[in-house]
Amino acid sequence: MNSTLAQLHRFFVSGLLAAALPSAGLAAPQLYDTGPAEDASFVRFVAAVPGAVEVAVGRNARLPLDSQNVATTWQPVRAKVALKATLHYAGGKQDAEVTVQPSEFVTLAVVPDEKGGWHVGVGREKPQDFSSHRVSLGLLNMAKGCNDAALKLAGKDVVIVSKAQIGQVERRMINPVSLAVDLFCNGQKAQEAVDLGNLRAGSRWTLLVLPEGKGWRLMPVLDRMP
Repeated sequence: MNSTLAQLHRFFVSGLLAAALPSAGLAAPQLYDTGPAEDASFVRFVAAVPGAVEVAVGRNARLPLDSQNVATTWQPVRAKVALKATLHYAGGKQDAEVTVQPSEFVTLAVVPDEKGGWHVGVGREKPQDFSSHRVSLGLLNMAKGCNDAALKLAGKDVVIVSKAQIGQVERRMINPVSLAVDLFCNGQKAQEAVDLGNLRAGSRWTLLVLPEGKGWRLMPVLDRMP
């Protein structure tokens, strides 16, 4: 494992099983068997819909998500092994299966679709960056029809990241500043500016592109690295 991935692995593994529901004061269940340290493979779940989502793995592992806790921490998993889960939302359920490659970080998100329903979106990334002095800002496109998704500095023609394709993350390191961003789809501004506030050095953010009505919106998710 190269030095950058070794840094990421140590940073992510430390305390990855912290509470998914802080108000309950309980440790989140480890949903899958972990692999050897050199795999550095991780999975997380995100609720990108209003209301409660439940993640179920096997017979006993259950993990609730809601508007107060939209994402799990990254959980270490075995690489090259099919991982199964059932996502429950709005009275329905969908099965998901994903295989994670070594050094890969995979997001499974319950996302709305253009017809008023929902589905499980999958986003993949192999991070190569880490800095305790800067901020890592990623754009994960989970919206069909939003081609070449891009982030720009709010109100300015300054590109932060661009050309994010469906299911992939485009990421960039930036200075820890107060930041507002515009989302662009198909070369056109897609929504009003999203204010991310004062970004802290060493933090990592992933902004999900989601369908909303006939357009698209951003959902910022703080990558949880206890």
